[in-house]
Amino acid sequence: MIIVRLSGGMGNQMFQYALGRTLSLKHNVPLKLDVTFLNHRVKMSYMFRPHFSFRSFDLDVFNIDATFAQPEDISFWNRPFLGGKLMLVIDAILRKLAFLPGWEKSFSFDKKVLDLGPNTYLEGFWQSEKYFLDIAQTIRQDFTLKEPLSLATQILLDDIKNTESLCVHLRRTHSGGGFHGGYDMGYYENGIKYIKEKKKIGKIFVFSDDIEWCKQNIKFSHPTMFVGSEYAGKKGEGHLYLMTACKFFIIPNSTFSWWGAWLSNNPDKIVVAPKKWFTDAKINTSDLIPDSWLRI
Repeated sequence: MIIVRLSGGMGNQMFQYALGRTLSLKHNVPLKLDVTFLNHRVKMSYMFRPHFSFRSFDLDVFNIDATFAQPEDISFWNRPFLGGKLMLVIDAILRKLAFLPGWEKSFSFDKKVLDLGPNTYLEGFWQSEKYFLDIAQTIRQDFTLKEPLSLATQILLDDIKNTESLCVHLRRTHSGGGFHGGYDMGYYENGIKYIKEKKKIGKIFVFSDDIEWCKQNIKFSHPTMFVGSEYAGKKGEGHLYLMTACKFFIIPNSTFSWWGAWLSNNPDKIVVAPKKWFTDAKINTSDLIPDSWLRI
């Protein structure tokens, strides 16, 4: 079996699932999800990872093909709840010695991972479409929604589909800096300028984790709708699905809106993404953004 450890928010979990799905299909074995890290929420596991925040299992809103790993499946791998620095030191040593072939060694795409065998435990973020490009259509199907959209969300979806819609996503949670950094309005204005040179923008749809701030502080020259929490659904899946219906995208350093853009089926879509994904410039994110997207 292939077991993938889930961590982070919905976007991160989608990347982790996608690699697991690739390997499970390659070897025709079951895919199981280790949600221990999400369920236990042991403070010591986060103490020395200040850029982490407590998250929950989010993939149950999708038509995924996986089951939960049972305790006997993952007993060997769940040392992390020893917690703290000792855990991180041990893990780092094991990675260096290549004793953990299914553990992500760097942020860059590692093609050797795709050659792992049918009994593999995966831990990492795996943030590149190169890990699942060969099964892209399967991933798109897996990430369709289980439940129908609310009537209000369906009406908004039709509005998005019937105009030259631009998705603008602002991530306010990390706008003050830290591990993920943030972007000023100049980034979005440059993105709009670039898209306007290529296409006609009919209406801008703003998505954010702080939509009230956006309403008070953002004004574009195009008709704009600020998409509120009433369209979000149980776990944000409503917002994600609305994003996928847009024609154009300006995303921040967010795996959530990365997936919103990637899942869009518009053959002429334009996606603008930031050159600098993390505040630490040493992290190589060259494999994160698809070649057809623009980084500014």
